[in-house]
Amino acid sequence: MRLALFDLDDTLLDGDCSDRWNLWMIEQGWISDAETFIARAEQMQQAYHAGKLKLEEYLAMTLAPLRGRRVIDVQKEVERFVATHLQPRIFDQAWRCLDAHRQSGDILVLISASSHHLVAPIATMLGIEHVLAVELSVEHAASGASYTGHSKGVLSYRGGKVVRFQQWLTEQKIAPSHTTFYSDSRNDIPLLQYVDCPVAVNPDPVLAEVASVEGWQRLDWRMAASTDASSANDLSGKSAHA
Repeated sequence: MRLALFDLDDTLLDGDCSDRWNLWMIEQGWISDAETFIARAEQMQQAYHAGKLKLEEYLAMTLAPLRGRRVIDVQKEVERFVATHLQPRIFDQAWRCLDAHRQSGDILVLISASSHHLVAPIATMLGIEHVLAVELSVEHAASGASYTGHSKGVLSYRGGKVVRFQQWLTEQKIAPSHTTFYSDSRNDIPLLQYVDCPVAVNPDPVLAEVASVEGWQRLDWRMAASTDASSANDLSGKSAHA
């Protein structure tokens, strides 16, 4: 049994789903002090890319707007958000990569440090059955389940991704014969080192250096997309002057 694991943000998706969801929440009026929220979120994103983010602090801020909101209502907003803001930003190469693994009979797993309420609908859109993401706490009442504004369990972040993956394998009673993992981030080096075949996709500078030293495969989907766009513009220019 072969498994193909994929990070989401900046790997399959051109951008960060949590960042874009934060802006969506502001547009919906779910965040009162938008200016302070955005400034703090940007600081935390910089910390993430520097490998210094304390994810618990980020979650405390970004999950607070969900507190008391019914799960079903949030799900409806997320579905609209994914369809309009995220689906167009999936790399073309990502679709082809997923399809190649699917045709090879591999089991696909999306494993992300973003929250499950965002990642699961994206996985459905991508045709990925298995999802490992930050789990959210809910409370139940007569009106239905609602979010508490807190996470629960082991966070799928840094070494936590390895722990969550190991837990999932045990729960599923799976002993894979081969594992591949695609990621862009230095924060995913623990899981990249754990699998049989690590692949650096659109790697940040630290991951690019590690991939070069270790001899890992590297894919530059963002660069390829830019090249394709430039080629198309060149052709358009030539046609206009033909």
